[in-house]
Amino acid sequence: MAERPEIAPQPVPDRLLDAALECFRRLGIHRARVEDIASAAGMARTAVYRFYPSKRAIAAAVVARVLLTDEARLADLARNRDRSPVARLKAVLLAEAELMRLLLADRCLAELLAMVLLENSDVWEQHRRGLRGLYAGVLRDGQRAARWRNGNIEALAQTVEDLTRPLHDARLLLESGPREVALVDAVLEWLERRTR
Repeated sequence: MAERPEIAPQPVPDRLLDAALECFRRLGIHRARVEDIASAAGMARTAVYRFYPSKRAIAAAVVARVLLTDEARLADLARNRDRSPVARLKAVLLAEAELMRLLLADRCLAELLAMVLLENSDVWEQHRRGLRGLYAGVLRDGQRAARWRNGNIEALAQTVEDLTRPLHDARLLLESGPREVALVDAVLEWLERRTR
């Protein structure tokens, strides 16, 4: 009889967060218990508490993982040197809006995001800081390429974030895409006028 190859176990936090998301989807966020998550992850309830002190902390970690995965994808777009800084910034902003649309369209993720925003804004603020860093990197590249005049990069990145805040409006994102493209184009036009 041939031996079966051993499959490396999934790291515990990933396995635990996968199980948590599955439980939140199946049972609902408020009905899922730490015991349910532990059982789905194949571990003891007390072992879960070594990683996360509460169900709320688990929910925040699930949201943080989704946002970090998105940040990695957006970072790839921001660093794509085959495109101009303007095209890269536009791609990042539109991809960010697409993530928000997907999050809001997924009832479970939308509820988790809302819960985390109400109870643990650090997760959201950390995500926003990461995105401002991406904007700043693209803006800096644009200055080096003489696309935009020198200026305070952090202030420009903050202004880009402020001007694109409607991209996180559920009503806008769940309706259609043309408005978000128009908004991003208007922000890029403002940036051109502001930095010339």
